[in-house]
Amino acid sequence: MQKRHDTIIDPELKILQSDDAFCYSTDTILLLEFINANYSFPDVFKMAELGSGTGGLCIVAARQNPSARVTGIELQRPLNELARESARINGLENVEFKDADLREIKKHFYPETFNLVAANPPYFKLGTGRVNNNSKKAQAKHEIKCTLADVFTAASHLLKKTGAFFLIHHYSRIFDVFSLASQNKFKLICFQPVYVDESEKDSNASHCLFAFCKSYKKEPAVLAPKHIIKVK
Repeated sequence: MQKRHDTIIDPELKILQSDDAFCYSTDTILLLEFINANYSFPDVFKMAELGSGTGGLCIVAARQNPSARVTGIELQRPLNELARESARINGLENVEFKDADLREIKKHFYPETFNLVAANPPYFKLGTGRVNNNSKKAQAKHEIKCTLADVFTAASHLLKKTGAFFLIHHYSRIFDVFSLASQNKFKLICFQPVYVDESEKDSNASHCLFAFCKSYKKEPAVLAPKHIIKVK
């Protein structure tokens, strides 16, 4: 496996990536920024990412929150090996990566273990779009190894009742997201549509960011749209 060092948000953090696998992307940064802007971090907390890939989000979260315990949950063992090596390179001892299938989450974790769960799951249902010939990349984009329903079920099991679930997904799946949130008794805290280019006034959103909590009782907030490319 050919490896390279990339940086993410913090230029001092080195993240190992492989061209043979799906690498962290703008979606990872969007999700990180959304969490940082909308979560009140306690002094000590436990965080998990479902489908952590090469570990970019987990490693940044662990660096930004030294008193936290961060766990990446990933089915593909080679990606976890890259993530563990990245953690060692960056001298982080408060992050771990678990080889686990989120569809079998109850075999690996007790219920209500985490204060925060994050996910950037595969966006596309099988039978839609072109499936990548590279199986590692295909699993990251299409629901081959897990569905959105599996992600919600896993998050529901892992989260404390007062915990928060942060999700980024393709805007075309917004009704699926809200339906599954309701089925799993999640209440919406806030959501934010994401657009690619601020100058393209008539374009539809590309993604949406969501925050949920089972015990949330206030009115949900619809946040101002976020633009990846801003007009200068």
